[in-house]
Amino acid sequence: MISELLLAMMINPDMEKLNLIAKAENVPTIHEVKELQKQSMVQMFVIQQDNHTNIYYYEEIQKYYENLMNKVISDFSSRKGKVGEFLKWVDLPSEQLAKKGTKSHLDEIYAQAQTLKSRKNSTERPLVVLGIGGSKHTAEFLLNLNGVGNKGKVYFYSDIDPVSFDNFLKEINKPIQDLNFLVVSKSGTTFETKDSFVRFEDKLVDYYVRQGMSLKDAAKSAQSHFAICTDKTPNSKNLRGKIGNKNGQQNEYIKELYIHDGVGGRFSMFDDAGLFALAYAGVDKAIAKRILESAAETSKKCLGHNLNLNPAAKSSMFNLYAEQFGYKLKQQQYFGRLFEGGGENWIKQLYLESLKDFNFNATKAPDSMHYASEGFFYPANRDKYNVVMTVMSPNISPNYKKYVSAILLSYAEKVPVEVEILAVENDAIKPEAIGEYIQAKHFEIVYTGMMRRYAKAQMPEKLPEVFQSHVEVYKNKFKPNSPFELEPGGE
Repeated sequence: MISELLLAMMINPDMEKLNLIAKAENVPTIHEVKELQKQSMVQMFVIQQDNHTNIYYYEEIQKYYENLMNKVISDFSSRKGKVGEFLKWVDLPSEQLAKKGTKSHLDEIYAQAQTLKSRKNSTERPLVVLGIGGSKHTAEFLLNLNGVGNKGKVYFYSDIDPVSFDNFLKEINKPIQDLNFLVVSKSGTTFETKDSFVRFEDKLVDYYVRQGMSLKDAAKSAQSHFAICTDKTPNSKNLRGKIGNKNGQQNEYIKELYIHDGVGGRFSMFDDAGLFALAYAGVDKAIAKRILESAAETSKKCLGHNLNLNPAAKSSMFNLYAEQFGYKLKQQQYFGRLFEGGGENWIKQLYLESLKDFNFNATKAPDSMHYASEGFFYPANRDKYNVVMTVMSPNISPNYKKYVSAILLSYAEKVPVEVEILAVENDAIKPEAIGEYIQAKHFEIVYTGMMRRYAKAQMPEKLPEVFQSHVEVYKNKFKPNSPFELEPGGE
């Protein structure tokens, strides 16, 4: 409770509300308060005093759900190391940092990015990332959180129509030979990604043929523009089986980049593609290391049973409270441009693809404030919503502090609110805050689904939150011999 008191003072100096908050019974230990004060991401939960439940403080929520939450954590922990559970993202940050000999895989990723960047003539080549869903949104959001989004160094392409293709090249305003590409697809057969891969590679081959090269040499020159992040295990059908394992062998692709087994796209923020994009955009390797170290430490917290220090558990319990007491619609709002560029799409994919329901929306504020608040406060809706406000440290400016405080007070009059406060460093989100925020969200979304089922005494053999079997429904329509069979790079 002390932590919430401190946070409330930082956001809002309303003494009457501070007095209400200070009445809570459960007080963290001195050690826990010091731990909370060191965090780069802190959480605050505000429950309106005139709500239609008999719960008025977050501590009451935690006490109500702690037994259920501890069962979920134990169940999750027992699954984590098993084959086929698709939970390898839990340990991925540690694996990226682990030394094999004198180098970590993070070192190798940065070296490969530098190799691709060095393949230029007289001009720096921006990177174009080809991928959809988690293959796109994760890297896009990671760049923005680090303050390097929309700087002309990394672009994203995921369309299939010729109008978008032509307009994209006009937008970049560089000839095809002055671009490099990162292809992100586990199998290499995702139609949307394969289509853009074929289009750009064919365009490069055509350019080099027109420069007088043979078709064979033109193909090798085109390959030198591409890095490919795909499944680590080669077989006759996947992309790894076609391009090989080692850089400098068989072809000119940069290819020692992997989509790790057991890491779904929406959980892949710290997989090779996102880190490669960071490296290519010029983010110092020391920053990436700090992000990964924080994410690894957050995994330990989220697997722990000290619920006061477990950010995913705290949010999951709050989520279940809101849903069970009638606040079933969740609105995620990001306050600031650093959260744009993939953020809204990433969090929507993480939530919707994992929990399989549509009681969720994500927006970037202040852009969304007029229509969002009109919808929230309309009399027929005001008791249906709970809100998550993700903000930067309010201390960045008096205006920002007053603005987010006013929004918080407005929401808190009617709905349960969680505030996620991320520290800022050098015009970006602090690396430790990025690592903690992203990894905690990964855990939170899975824990929330598990909590829902535990509350109904329903637990499947596998966790549906980490699988996406229903995506195949539309993919199957494109397969050979179907009426909608598609040819990558075709018209």
